[in-house]
This record gives sequence, C-alpha cells and structure tokens, in this order.
Amino acid sequence: MDGAPFLKVTLLITIVTIVLFPLYVVFVEYPSFEKLIAENTTQEAVRIANILSSILIEDQTELRADRLPKTFLKHVQELQQDARILKLKIYNLSGTIAYSTDPDDIGRINEEDYFRRVVTTGGSKAQMILKNEQTLERQVLPADVIETYVPIMRDKRMIGVFEIYYDISTEKDRLRALVSRSAAALFAVTAVLALVFLLIIQRAKGMARERKQAEDALKESEERYRMLFEHAGDAIFILESEGAKAGRIVAANHAAAAMHGYSVEELRQMKITDLDTPEAAKGAAGIVRRILDGEWIKTELLHRRKDGTEFPVEVSAGPLELGGRTFILAVDRDITKRRQIEAARENLIQDLRDAFEKIRTLKGLLPICSSCNRIRDDKGSWSRIEKYIGARTDAEFTHGICPDCMDKLYPGMTEKKQ
Repeated sequence: MDGAPFLKVTLLITIVTIVLFPLYVVFVEYPSFEKLIAENTTQEAVRIANILSSILIEDQTELRADRLPKTFLKHVQELQQDARILKLKIYNLSGTIAYSTDPDDIGRINEEDYFRRVVTTGGSKAQMILKNEQTLERQVLPADVIETYVPIMRDKRMIGVFEIYYDISTEKDRLRALVSRSAAALFAVTAVLALVFLLIIQRAKGMARERKQAEDALKESEERYRMLFEHAGDAIFILESEGAKAGRIVAANHAAAAMHGYSVEELRQMKITDLDTPEAAKGAAGIVRRILDGEWIKTELLHRRKDGTEFPVEVSAGPLELGGRTFILAVDRDITKRRQIEAARENLIQDLRDAFEKIRTLKGLLPICSSCNRIRDDKGSWSRIEKYIGARTDAEFTHGICPDCMDKLYPGMTEKKQ
C-alpha cells in the first residue's frame, strides 16, 4: 500500500505526542506561564514601589517609621486592601526594617547576602516562593508569593529598599486549571486523532489487500487473455479508431502474422487497409464509422498477403475500450478452404442436377415403331433407338446378334457351331 508508511509514521507521531504532551505541559509550558506571571508581578511590584517612592518626603535623608508621611501610609493601607499584597516593608540602607504592614517586623535587621547585593548594586530582585516554603528572609508563608526587592531612589541616590510580597496563588490556580483543561482537551483530541489514524490504517490495510487481490486477479486475467490472444488460431488485430491514425495496427497476434506473411513487428507499422485488396479498402471508412457507433460487424473481404496473393477472410469487428480509449478489435478467419469446399459442393450439385435432367428426359411414353423399332422425338423425327438414348444419357451401345435372330438370319451358322 502506497500510503501505509506515511500513515504508520503519522500514527507513531500521534502516539508519541500523547505520551510526551503531559511531560511538555509539566516541564515546559507550565513553568513558562509561571515565569510570565512572576515577570508581570515583579513589574507590578516595581510600579507600586515607584509610586510609593514618589510620595515619600522629598527632603528626607533617612527612612524612619516616625517620619513617614500620612499620604504614604494612606496609600499603603489602600494597598493592603488588595488581597494580592500579603506584606510590604521598607528597609533603610543599614538593613533595618523602618516600616512593615506587620508591626512585629519593625526594627528587625536583614543581614542576608542577597540584601547586601541589592543595596550594593542598586538593582531589583524577585523570586517565586511556593506555599509553605521559606522566603529569602527565612519565613514561611501560607501562599505562593513573589518576593520582590525594589530600591527606593531619590536624585539617583538610593535611600532605602521596598520589599513586597505579592500573592500569586489565585493566578497559579487559574493557570493550573487552564493548563489542565487545555491539556485534557488536547489529549482527548490527540487520542481521537490517534484512533482515527488507527482506523484509517486498518481500512487502508483492508483496501490494500482488496487492491492486491484485484491486481492479482487482473494480472491472472490479463495473462489468460494474452495466452488466448497469442495462441488463437484466428488472426486478431487491435486497431486505432480515431483521427489520422484510424486503422493503424496497434497489436497483432502470431496467427495474423503467419496468415499474411508478415512479422508481428511489420504489421505494427501498417494500417489494416494495407492488407485489404483495393476493392475491400474502399469500404473500410464506412465499417469504422459503424463500429464507432457501437455496432459489431461481420463480413467477408479479400486480403492480400505479402507475396501479393489474395485470399478470402471472414471479419468480425467491434469497439474495444482500453485505458479510457476506444479501439477496434478485429478477428479475421481465413476461409479459403471453406470457399473451396463450397465451390466443390456447388459443382457436385450442378453435376447431379445435370444428371437428373438427363434422366428426366427418358421418362414418360416413348413412341417406337413396332416394325423397325425407331423412336420418334419431340420434333417428330424418327431415330434409331441407340442414337436416341445415347443423345440423352451417358449410355453407349455395342452391337451383336441374339441366338433367336442368329437362327432366323443365319440358320446354318448355329448348326456348324454345335
């Protein structure tokens, strides 16, 4: 089957996809979405930190809880109402917590290396902390969070650091549900496709078996007809039927070659009219038209051999469909012997008729002279009996004398013989 390898490869790819897709979702797609959430959350935390930084006292050189402006505290309280922000802290450059939404954190000092790097480099730092895992400050939170550190800058100078804990549990739950639904749907679609491909392969295999059986049967049939074609006693021709090549010999069997004195290769270079006598060739176009109209023709023609001798053939011809084209199938039979037998039969019949005619002339009443035994014919002439019968039959007469006439005419001759 021509398409079987392709279908098998497609089915294999589908099965591999079904197996690998969950792994892809777990190890590639889901982490990518988590990373995207973390990046968006970090950008949101930086934006909030920048807004809060702009609210701080412009002339403040040191961040202290007792010197934070009321406007700043009001905004922080509003942010606390956002369920996504679990905690917000402000560190001064020494690492001391100057402000926290959790009052118990105020006054604590962050001596971790990562914090020193944030203060030293002036860059932001963000990290995803999973539920019940320790934060960078070695705390355990009851949710998935993004722990973000954002420098507080004024006049291109760092005066402190914001720490914001962003709750991403809801986003992750939504993401997990979305990915799960998508994975389930794609898994179902892939499984259905795999089943469809499997059914297609099974059907294709069945069709391939049927086609193979049909091809074998066709091959056997073609071989059988080829044997009949090649070994038939009659001449068989396949001819072109249309256009300028109408009548050209496409195929001929060995009987056709032997009958006409040509080789099969020579016949394939000829038209069927090349084998006709001039008189027979005149009617070829009309015969072709009748055949193309669907008629089967049976007629007798004269053909000419390669050596120029002519002989009679009985032709049976009709349309033949091959490969979507119409050809002419012609079967020629040499009827020379049949013609000879028919001629001999006609001669015999004529001879018998002549014989019967002669016999009929001796029937009826014959007027004969009772004295001289002459017979009178239809014209009234009298002829001797042997002349009359000899003219009307194949009988011939010899003359002699019977014993009675001998005694009567030559009495002495009989006694001397005795």
